[in-house]
Amino acid sequence: MPVTNLRFEVTWSYPYPIATEGSGTALTVCLRQNDPYLAFLTQTSYDDEVLYLHTFDGTEAYRHASPLGYETISDMAYDPFRQVIWCCQATNEPEIILAFDPETGLLTDTRVATPSPTMTSPHGLACNGFFFVRGGGNTAELWGTNGLLLGTREYQGRGITGISASPWSYCFCDKYMDEIVVIGPLGNEIAIGSGIGAAGGMEAIAFDYVNYIHMDDIPQIWGPNGTVGDPGTIHHPDTPWNPTPWAGRHRIYIANEIDQTIYAGYLTQN
Repeated sequence: MPVTNLRFEVTWSYPYPIATEGSGTALTVCLRQNDPYLAFLTQTSYDDEVLYLHTFDGTEAYRHASPLGYETISDMAYDPFRQVIWCCQATNEPEIILAFDPETGLLTDTRVATPSPTMTSPHGLACNGFFFVRGGGNTAELWGTNGLLLGTREYQGRGITGISASPWSYCFCDKYMDEIVVIGPLGNEIAIGSGIGAAGGMEAIAFDYVNYIHMDDIPQIWGPNGTVGDPGTIHHPDTPWNPTPWAGRHRIYIANEIDQTIYAGYLTQN
């Protein structure tokens, strides 16, 4: 099956709320108090803090410290069933996948998931409620949420820095090739999109797995403070997105560490 060529269509962007020192930015879209937020975390000179940003303009609504003893989180993945945020770590206990409550920030669960020999360091984690996909280097692993390893796949020449779940697929950042890669449920590459921002800077990716079933009610670009605009404008949900999103309305957020920017957009076919 041929691989589809895509590009990332930017709808808006906002600067990092906390400057990065080193590598280790994580993103996920989650529910908090029944409202969707973009959870943001990055490595700094002090312990990680998780910030909850309004998805439409990036303003901060809440923050809390990462769970005590887990200060090297390298990616986050929202579990839509359990309504927790699962995390992987790059250096401190990379065999642990942990979960915290986005309402309180408290640790709620852990799984022991020893990385594969070909995985140099876990840098990406996705969860669709049924499975984890964890990535690092050129390797992706499929885990049951019960902590059972189901399979591994190597992608020669790639460097996975962030993964996110999307319906019937997953997407990951390859910051070394400056590409966004969509993989099917069996791990095969089904589409490749252009990167965004400064070359070599894509560190984290988050598909809006919270709102995707309501995308017909979401405009291509929000109005001020997340409002819906007049009919016939791009700020109204009845106006078709232009260009047309590929395989559904993919609202995706990508963090680029070099230019310290979070980009909101979606994938469209070339």
